[in-house]
Amino acid sequence: MALKIKWNDDRVRGATTAILLLGRERLARGETTDLIARALAEYRADPVTYKLNKAQWPDAKEPGPLQNPAHLATYRNLQDAIDRLYPKMQQARRQFNSLLELDNWLIATLKHVR
Repeated sequence: MALKIKWNDDRVRGATTAILLLGRERLARGETTDLIARALAEYRADPVTYKLNKAQWPDAKEPGPLQNPAHLATYRNLQDAIDRLYPKMQQARRQFNSLLELDNWLIATLKHVR
């Protein structure tokens, strides 16, 4: 039986939240290269540590530790792009066959965000 991840699955929301939270932490450290791919790789590699850190971090809508105006703008643009994804996914009834396919789609869709 094939794995089906539908547009409204919690795993989609979890991945996008991880992109925001881990991306924010990477931006705070000045790491801007391959932001989406690296955040998803970190999330998938160690979900337990991510969940522990998530409990301590500010909400994904907050800028948290971001001080650099360019990094803050990138983070706000990323938030907006992710917010625009959900209606598009719902309208298209987007489905994924694996977490890897979901991650690759998110990377391809969000890689333009600066």
